[in-house]
Amino acid sequence: MTKCELVCPATVAEGIETISRINEDVVFISGGTDLVIKLQGGQIRPAWLMDLSLIPELKFIKEVEGRVRIGSGTTFTQISESDLLSGKARCLSQAASQVGSAQIRNRATIGGNIANASPAGDSLPALLVLEAWINIAGPQGMRRVPFAQFQGGEGQGLQKKELITEIDFPIWKSQGRAGITSAFGKIGSRTAVTIARLNMAAMVEYDPEDQKILSSRWAVGALGPIPFRLEELERGLQGKKVNSVFAEEVADHLTDAVDRAIPGRASQEYKRQAIRGLAYDLLEDLLSKP
Repeated sequence: MTKCELVCPATVAEGIETISRINEDVVFISGGTDLVIKLQGGQIRPAWLMDLSLIPELKFIKEVEGRVRIGSGTTFTQISESDLLSGKARCLSQAASQVGSAQIRNRATIGGNIANASPAGDSLPALLVLEAWINIAGPQGMRRVPFAQFQGGEGQGLQKKELITEIDFPIWKSQGRAGITSAFGKIGSRTAVTIARLNMAAMVEYDPEDQKILSSRWAVGALGPIPFRLEELERGLQGKKVNSVFAEEVADHLTDAVDRAIPGRASQEYKRQAIRGLAYDLLEDLLSKP
């Protein structure tokens, strides 16, 4: 087995300087909840392993000039317990609270969840509806990419020796008497410590007096190679009156999305039914909020 060298920088700048002097590929680790399994199984055999868990500047949640900023080394426990996020980005707070077990949430980081790029990653649909941006550092400098483009590839994802340093997104504010709220839900094969078989996040701007949807953003995961926004549904709901058939119309839109995403798959019929139930749960959560 090839020997793996471990390096533990104290700052991002120190880490970048170190990897700039290394000729071989470098694999980054923070919480290690996915990576350690791959290392133990021999799925990856890096020459160098850089531990980012001791870098304080990667661990924060704060509001700056109308945007929420989250360090890539922030754990899902910290995200789920953040008052700022429960108030300003409820879907991400809910997603974080449903990641794995308490032990996993105490270790797993949002940066690792993004970099791992699992189609079922729980934070990813929430980041799509929040219209998040990803901040990246590497030997070639710093860059900032919309999360939707980052996960879509096309040269926007992580390049060799690059690491995610921060995630940020705007604090969404409603107009007039309307309110904005968001929610996240998932369906797994069991009730706890489960990988999502389907997950979804939504953000809705709702006028309770007119009972009308002013705008919305929806994203679904575990329904293809990457999570994606449901733009057709978003357009269809704009200005829509919330009435007795509203939830069924939303569920119909989502069923159509399943049919387009995984036609002929063995899981298609299951997910057609599952997404309807998830839609009803999310709508109840979203529209019951003051």
